[in-house]
Amino acid sequence: MGTQFLSLPMTARDLALGANPMLNQNGLWNPALLQSNATGSEINFSYGKGMGDLELSALGFTSPKGVLTRGLKFRYAGLSDLELREDKPQTNPLAYFSANGMAMDMTLAFAFGQQHFGITMRWIEMSLYMEKSHGLAMDFGYWRQILQKGKLGFSILNLGKMSPFISENPSLPLRVLGGISWASNFSSFSNAFYTSLEYAHLPKVGIVNIGDEIAWKNLLFQVSGKWAEENQALSAGFGLKQGLLGFQYGVQLSSQNLGLSHLFDFYILLP
Repeated sequence: MGTQFLSLPMTARDLALGANPMLNQNGLWNPALLQSNATGSEINFSYGKGMGDLELSALGFTSPKGVLTRGLKFRYAGLSDLELREDKPQTNPLAYFSANGMAMDMTLAFAFGQQHFGITMRWIEMSLYMEKSHGLAMDFGYWRQILQKGKLGFSILNLGKMSPFISENPSLPLRVLGGISWASNFSSFSNAFYTSLEYAHLPKVGIVNIGDEIAWKNLLFQVSGKWAEENQALSAGFGLKQGLLGFQYGVQLSSQNLGLSHLFDFYILLP
């Protein structure tokens, strides 16, 4: 997988809604969308499993200050109990080892009138057996309101460089995303529909994302689909907000047949 762990959903809402640059409010796919509760800061924790039994976890802190929103997020993806073997049959492995990737994101989102901007600085480290590589990357994002109920935005993710890993410098998964969302209300329900296009440089592929989120009282429901040349995925999720606490669950079924991805989110609003 290498640096591709940076492209994985790390929260349940990300997993349920897909990689769109308009609805996810933690800034992962568009730093300009980083949002916090208007009454104070927020702490969130996510944990779950990705494809191939990959362990995923994230810890984030978001805080508003005037027209600025600041965010700090730690992400981890790892595999354990990997076996080191020779290129001939043997009963027991020579050793057991793990592979993992970690990232620390520092995000700043701000606005000038109707124009919203965001920037993320990212420290990255990945390791496999006894080898390690580290690097720096940046994300840039933008969005603005269109008409009364629509939003338009785009982002560029993972611009940077890694240190040598064994004999080569790992490539970062450069991504360019653009999308629109549209909000509507009916009775006691509110609805947000989005569609987005993505170009991923590693591997070189175009991706279409379509999704929807419905809110009813303290409940949230999400569904989304992703289409690429050799991979399709269907995601869904639900969440509950009650006072200062919140919970979210997301699940994804992919055509790659590498298992079911699912994540849990827990977040606390600080008064």
